Parts: sequence; C-alpha cells; structure tokens
Amino acid sequence: MKLFNFLNWFNAQENESVSLDIEKSDISKMKNSDNALEAKVQEDLKHKTETADRRVVMMYEKNFRDKFRKMGNLNQKCPYCAKEYKSLTLGEKKCIECKNTFLVQKRVQDMNTVAFKSEQKEEFETQWRALSNIKRFKHYLGSEFDYIKQHLEKQGKRNLKDNDIMQALLGAYAKNSLSAGHYRLYTAFLFHKAELMRSEQDFAEALTHYFYIHFLVSNGVTNTAEFKINLEMNAQIKESIQDLLDMGNFQMKKLRDLYTYAITHHNRFNEKSLAINIEKSYKILLKEFKDSDEKKEDIPAMRSFVLYSKKAS
Repeated sequence: MKLFNFLNWFNAQENESVSLDIEKSDISKMKNSDNALEAKVQEDLKHKTETADRRVVMMYEKNFRDKFRKMGNLNQKCPYCAKEYKSLTLGEKKCIECKNTFLVQKRVQDMNTVAFKSEQKEEFETQWRALSNIKRFKHYLGSEFDYIKQHLEKQGKRNLKDNDIMQALLGAYAKNSLSAGHYRLYTAFLFHKAELMRSEQDFAEALTHYFYIHFLVSNGVTNTAEFKINLEMNAQIKESIQDLLDMGNFQMKKLRDLYTYAITHHNRFNEKSLAINIEKSYKILLKEFKDSDEKKEDIPAMRSFVLYSKKAS
C-alpha cells in the first residue's frame, strides 16, 4: 500500500464517488471480458477468510426487532382514552372524549390502518423510511432468473419467493464480477443484495453489508481490478446507513464493533492490495455522520462487546 501523510489525509483531493448503478452494458462487458486481469485478480484475492464472532450481529438484530415492533391499534379507538372513532380517513384526528390529537395511518409492517399517539409520529415515520427508501434492482436478467429458479428447485427448494431467487441471482453475479476483476460491479451487486435484505427486515445483516460496501467504495474499486483512495462517500450508501441508524437509534461512533465484524466477515481482498484499511475507512463514516451523532448525544451506550476473530483453517 502506498504511504501518504496521515495528517493531510482528509485534505486530500477527493475522487468522484464510486457508482453503485448497474447498467446492461456493465453486465455485458463483465460477461465478455477476457483473462487479461486474471493474474491481478488472483493476487488481489489472496486473502485468508477470517471467522468473526456473530454474537455482535445478534445483539443488533435484537435491538432492531424491538425498534421495529408494530405500533398503533386496529380497533378504531383513541390511543389515549380508547374512545371509538368512526371516520376511516387517514391523517390527524382529535378525540371527542379526551381532546387529545392522534394520528391514523397505514403501518409499514402489514399495511393495516392503525391509530397511534402524536408523540409516536417520528418513530412511526422512521419505520417507514427503513423500508420505503429501498432501491430495487432493474431486472435485466430474465432468462438467468428463470435458470436460477429451476436450479434451486432441482436442489429441492420449495415454495420459492421472488426475493429468494433474486438473492441467489445477485449473489451469483457478484461472485462472477469479482472473479472477472470487475470490482465496482461486484460492489454494486452487493448493494442490491443488501437492499433486498432490508426489504425483508433483515436489518442488522443489511447494515453489515452496507458497511462492507462503504469499505470497498472508500478503496475506490474499479472494473479494471484497481483500487485508489476515495474520500467521497457514496450518497446511496449514506442514505441507507442513515435510515438504519435512525431506526435503531444508533450513533456511528458507537458501532466500531459492528463495523469491524462487517469487514472481517465479508472482506475477500488481500489487505496489501487495498488503498486504505478498516480504521481509515471508519474515520470517513465518523466524519460523515458527526452531525447525526450529535443529535443523539443523550442515547445510552449499548452493552460493550469484545470481538474475537481468528484465521479460518
């Protein structure tokens, strides 16, 4: 890795952020690529996979489940005094009995219409943002989708959902992109996998993927098996991370354990090939989410967790 002045690191000229968009042409170029990058890719992927203690993820999974609990009541009653109301119109209402103002909206978990307290509005909207800002993969791969479905069925998989097939498809294309040296495309496929995880309310696992994607973006991944220092955070990743931080009520500065787990668990690259390491990429997140963290200064820290990892045999 090239040495540079750490004191001037954040003053370095920033590169244009790595795009996470996937076009038909990207896929065609990856499919038609020759073996010119094979030697470089083999060197880049000389990485011993590490096993990391998953208990750190389980801790955050529980927090997300608690925060994503269903809110409101379904029985058309004031959430303050239980007085019935008749109007099914969505929006703000005032109880004729206790005079409190409450809200009637559809909740994101099941799309049922519920009544909830005004002071719960921010939490209710945060739950909606966690699932409504998801970027869907443009389906360029119809024939491959059918092939993956048939392959999974031959393996004995039953009652397959479209999301199950799409996860397998995105995983296969991510692997192919990585082997071809198309590291940016590999990163983009991982992003869409993470978005799909979030749509299925697998929030903690999605967040570990977002962290790894940020790590790759900060290493300036390209489709020519190259890395370069990139201090410009991708806007899509920042928004996705922010949505989950808000829902979990987390501060970035207190997620060092989860970030370390994410990179340790997901990374496929030889550290010598990369432009920057875990610590420096994490500092980018601290800088980007500083204002968000300051708004949550009164939040108590979660139970401390020691991360243990070892080289896989």
